[in-house]
Amino acid sequence: MTSSQSESQESLVKSARLHRTVDVPQADRLENIRQLIAATKEGIQHPAALRELLGVDERHFAYYRRAATILGLLADRDDGRLDLTDNGRALLGTKERSPEERRQFQAAIISARGLKPFQSFFEGEEVSFEEISYRLAQLTGLSKTTADRRAQTLMRWREYVRAPEAALAGPELPNLTSQLASLIATHNALAKQRYLEWLLKMEPAAFENLVGQLVEALNHREVEVTGRSGDGGVDVRAVRVDQWGHAAPIAVQVKRYSKSIGRRTVDELLGTIVRERFVAGILVTTSDFSKDAQKAASLAPQIQLVNGAQLVDLLAEHGVAIAYGHYGELVLATSD
Repeated sequence: MTSSQSESQESLVKSARLHRTVDVPQADRLENIRQLIAATKEGIQHPAALRELLGVDERHFAYYRRAATILGLLADRDDGRLDLTDNGRALLGTKERSPEERRQFQAAIISARGLKPFQSFFEGEEVSFEEISYRLAQLTGLSKTTADRRAQTLMRWREYVRAPEAALAGPELPNLTSQLASLIATHNALAKQRYLEWLLKMEPAAFENLVGQLVEALNHREVEVTGRSGDGGVDVRAVRVDQWGHAAPIAVQVKRYSKSIGRRTVDELLGTIVRERFVAGILVTTSDFSKDAQKAASLAPQIQLVNGAQLVDLLAEHGVAIAYGHYGELVLATSD
């Protein structure tokens, strides 16, 4: 170890735990961060639509959202929505994977409060994975396992921003396949958000009828929209027939909410299933489900949860009110 490295480590020890763990990112793909920033610019804010666009689960989406704010490319609002910053706009003004984009990312990384001790690393200094992990542990008090995971993110980011420019084998041509796929994915996320917003404005009876149409399109028989209200109420009754021809009654409960559904609603539906002798229950919402609700449903195999994004997918797949167009884009079912 050189004297400069020794002095650097001593400085780190003296400043140990002065950094917050939340200021150290754990989202490996800078490409996903750019995609989140681009989606925000388009006005996409619905968490489920954004998760589907990025192809990540709830936990990893939170990581990417936090990473974008750490880098100063997005800003959190008091209402939980995201705002695009000037630095985020500057990044989107560059071409993907271009030297200009890498420089924008590098500048954002170096400017981030929790990443300042790693400035020389992102500027080209050769530092081992073990050393990065050690520095993180000293600065934040993270366990070795967690520090290793965060170090992996920093290594991936450095690999991206320091990647050499590839030599062209011929004239540069636009990648229409990639552009089209990105355009459709963004369109579908925005369309899904707008459709969910429209569903929230529907009359309760109209929404229940729409779900009833979907249940029928899913090959259930004897579909009846009951419209019953109250805790544990069944909004749609139907009969599910298995491959052997056995008929079994199912209950569907719909929740046209903007806030997440909690465990209590899952427990109430489970109680209804037992009390009224249904073999299964489907809980449909325009929003999402809390972690406790998801856990409760995972322990009850007769319960199926359908969140807002999944609801739109099912409607489109079965041509109920909306559908998929020729290129896989979401369109109204009445569109040509």
